[in-house]
Amino acid sequence: MGTKPLISTRRPAACPRDPGSPQCRSGSLRTCCGRRYFENILFLLLLPSTLFATEKIPPVVVSKPLSHSHQPNVVISSSELQKQGVSSLTEALQTFGGIQLQDTTGNGSQVAISMRGFGVNASSNSLLLINGIPFTNPDIAPPNLNQIPIDDIAFIEIYTGSESVLYGDQAVGGVINIITRKKLKNNFTLSCGIGSYNKRECNGGLQNQWKAIRYAMNVGSSHTDNYRAHNDYDLTNFSGEMLYPYANGSLQFNYKIDKEKMLYPGALTAAEVDQNRRAANNDIDFFSDWGGFFHLRHLQSINDDWMIETDITRRTMDGNGVLFSPFTQSRIIDFIKPEIKGKIGSILTEGGIDLESDHYTLDTAFGETIDKLQKYGVFTLIKIPSGNKLIFSMGGRAAVQYSDLQSPDDINVTNHAAATTIDGTYQYTEKTSFYLRRAGSFRFPKADEMASTTPGTILKTQQGVAYETGVSTEWMNLSSQFSLFQLNLHDEITFDPTQTAEDPFGTNRNLPPTERIGFSINEKYEISNSVALTGQYHYVNAKFSSGINKGKQIPSVAENIFHVGLDYHFLEDWNLFNEAIYTGSQYPANDDANVSQKIGGYIVYNVNLHYQLQQFSASFRINNLFNKFYNLYTVYTPSTNTDTFYPAPGRNFYFTMKYEWV
Repeated sequence: MGTKPLISTRRPAACPRDPGSPQCRSGSLRTCCGRRYFENILFLLLLPSTLFATEKIPPVVVSKPLSHSHQPNVVISSSELQKQGVSSLTEALQTFGGIQLQDTTGNGSQVAISMRGFGVNASSNSLLLINGIPFTNPDIAPPNLNQIPIDDIAFIEIYTGSESVLYGDQAVGGVINIITRKKLKNNFTLSCGIGSYNKRECNGGLQNQWKAIRYAMNVGSSHTDNYRAHNDYDLTNFSGEMLYPYANGSLQFNYKIDKEKMLYPGALTAAEVDQNRRAANNDIDFFSDWGGFFHLRHLQSINDDWMIETDITRRTMDGNGVLFSPFTQSRIIDFIKPEIKGKIGSILTEGGIDLESDHYTLDTAFGETIDKLQKYGVFTLIKIPSGNKLIFSMGGRAAVQYSDLQSPDDINVTNHAAATTIDGTYQYTEKTSFYLRRAGSFRFPKADEMASTTPGTILKTQQGVAYETGVSTEWMNLSSQFSLFQLNLHDEITFDPTQTAEDPFGTNRNLPPTERIGFSINEKYEISNSVALTGQYHYVNAKFSSGINKGKQIPSVAENIFHVGLDYHFLEDWNLFNEAIYTGSQYPANDDANVSQKIGGYIVYNVNLHYQLQQFSASFRINNLFNKFYNLYTVYTPSTNTDTFYPAPGRNFYFTMKYEWV
């Protein structure tokens, strides 16, 4: 929820103020505002010592959730997160090689998640869920990952591929579902940690029962100066849940309330990075906000075969800050999703509707932006077994979005969308299966995207279809996954950095047809009961397939991402977790014509030592073990033919202890 303010306008007089806006990504702020704030076969050597061994990638968990047409690629459990020693959701997501993260704030909150080859529009083409509920914004600002405390997470499901049938808007490149509901038991937990850059935090949690009602409460506070100057970050959060089970169902209420303040250091030129990569380009820009997320879920069993599940949520944010001038910002997002799930004979089926109402405001010295948006969708999905080895899935969704936008002109737009999915899974043997899938997707234009278009232009709904196939198998101590995909998009919505007299800051537009082709390989080899060797390789060929930049690579997309790991459980209570992550070369953001120098690939090593003795645990994690200098994000400015950088932290550590009273 604490998100960077977003301003998108058509006129030079209404200069963009937001580091997340498409215009700011164009790098034109030096001309417009007098400051550039948001210009925005691998080999990994397995060292002979286990001290420098690499990552344990979470095992692929075979499950059969009704709510998905295919299985998750990876499930990361809370016990895995403890072994990794991660202190944020951003660090946790780095353990999966199919995800590329784009960070411009340096504090892990406003991180764009890219799956299957998306660049500046990444956060609008990957869908983040909390307990199955979309965690998105009506503007292009990424969701606040820091609003989800790591101690609240039960497990993380990662689905690469389109899931628009079940979740609608934005489920194009993949879906990440954060499950916070845990099995409640009577206990009290306390964890505290310290680390580099004056990092310190404490979290406490209580779980108990009053009559039939189970409840949990968690409170936490953290501070860090972060790697760069003028990049302090403070967060206080309060979360919890209540569960009331009864004979034929249950009521569950989850809530999260947080307050945060962040300082923005901005982007640096190449010369500034060489002089001092930890410097800031300003000493005044900041954002402070309150946010809340409230979720009520009702489960009602009709009989042994059918049940009704209803979700109602409200997400709020109110903030203020300074980006070149003072501003205020707010969001209210209401969501309701009733579903019915069950089976007819051996056929599993579910269907329902979802309704969303968004109200977004941004008030600055240049005027007020107001967006009132409604989304409506209806969907169904069925699974049909054929014999003992073959399962077919098919489903469809129809959706509509109504938008009433005032910034600076009144824009009233209605967008429609439809998506279908069909797939088949064949269980060749007990440990080997094949699948073939066709999945449709769509995404609606965001408020600031619609405001920042060429005058007289209305953005169309982005539509797509993905074709996927793959195999998973186990042989002795080796488990393997291989998947191949092709993603075709029509009217892809993205920012065009080209600066013209009509669009001096660039503009948002629909692209001619685009295509992404790639594959992934996941391997895990259990060397012994205490040692596991793992590896992941992800490749994507993301290029413009038509238009003026036909054949050029889509910027901010690494063709190759590679993980190799070695997990070592030694003695009875100790575990050594290590990871080595290679991110391949890529062109900087906004370099659609590929005229700038390509940013070289880099390897980052992380290591964590974890100790567990009954209810006590401790972790010592070192990030960027070999102090590699690289950048969280790089932006190309066409008007000046220069790059600006957001430097990544150097070597840093984090030590945490946790105790549970049962």
